Amino acid sequence: MARMWHLLILLALAVLLSNCTATAIQNAGTIRESGDITRKYRSLTIDPTYNYFYSGPELNPNAIMGIDKKLTVQSKFWHQVDLDKEQLEYWVKWGDRQSSDEGFSRRYLGRFMGAYILDDQGQVVGDWYSKKDWGIFEFPGNNVIIPHPPKNRAGSQRRRF
Repeated sequence: MARMWHLLILLALAVLLSNCTATAIQNAGTIRESGDITRKYRSLTIDPTYNYFYSGPELNPNAIMGIDKKLTVQSKFWHQVDLDKEQLEYWVKWGDRQSSDEGFSRRYLGRFMGAYILDDQGQVVGDWYSKKDWGIFEFPGNNVIIPHPPKNRAGSQRRRF
C-alpha cells in the first residue's frame, strides 16, 4: 500500500512539473545567430526603429540589444541607453580588446557575435550583440518583452586556468 502512495505522489509531481515547464516556455522567445547582425554592429549601424539596452556594467557590457519600439521592455537586468555612434564604437572596440577568458562563449573565440531576437512566434523583434551565446525572452502579452540576462549555453563557457 505504501508503494502505491509513493507512485501516486511521484505521478502527481511529474504532472505538476510538466505543467510548470509547459507554462514557462509557452511564450518564450530566443536568439538566432546572424553574421548580418554582427556586421551591423561592427559597422556602427544604429536602427532608428529600435530602443537600445545593455546588460552588465555600462563600461563593459556582456550584451547590447535593440528592441522594436512597439514593445515595452520590462527588466531589472537590462538598462536602456540613448545609443549614439560614439558609445557603440567604444563598446565594439572594447569587446575586441577584452580577454577571451572573461565570460565569452567558447564558440565565439573571444569576439562578440550578433543575433536576431525572436518572439514566441519566431518573428524578429530586435537584435543582439554579445559575448554570450544564449538569450531567453518572455512575451506575456500586451506588447511586453521580458529579457532575461544573457548566458552561455551549457558547456560553452570558457574555462579559466
